[in-house]
Amino acid sequence: MKKHLILAGVFSVAIVQSQPAMAVTKCVALNSSTTCTSSSSQYQSHPDWAATCTTNGVSTPISGIGICSSTDGGSMGDTALELNISSASEENIYCWCKMTSPAVSRWVFNRSLWSVSDCARDCTKDCVDLVKNIESFRSALFGSLSD
Repeated sequence: MKKHLILAGVFSVAIVQSQPAMAVTKCVALNSSTTCTSSSSQYQSHPDWAATCTTNGVSTPISGIGICSSTDGGSMGDTALELNISSASEENIYCWCKMTSPAVSRWVFNRSLWSVSDCARDCTKDCVDLVKNIESFRSALFGSLSD
């Protein structure tokens, strides 16, 4: 009988240990007092951006995208869950930024540009500049995180 209990215990442990993790928690220290730097300012005409942000001595690489939309954000730092892209390209002059890693933020409004070509050229660079230089923009970006 003792032998059967020991075998049952071993099998139970083996089954429990072979189960996949059901949840993952991300520990990321990002807030408005975080300082961010970027290794390059060559983001013109490219949607992806990246920076390294440091909070209390802990550095976290972040990345995101900048796009031009027909959705007017109002004021810098306003957020949205989704954006519209117009088939009339000249209406896509509103620059929006979104962090995609290590967590996903809402879209955060950057600014309106004069033309679609200005927006396509400058939007992503502007996203990086705001992450590096404007505390209220970082607060909007980091304050709207989800998994």
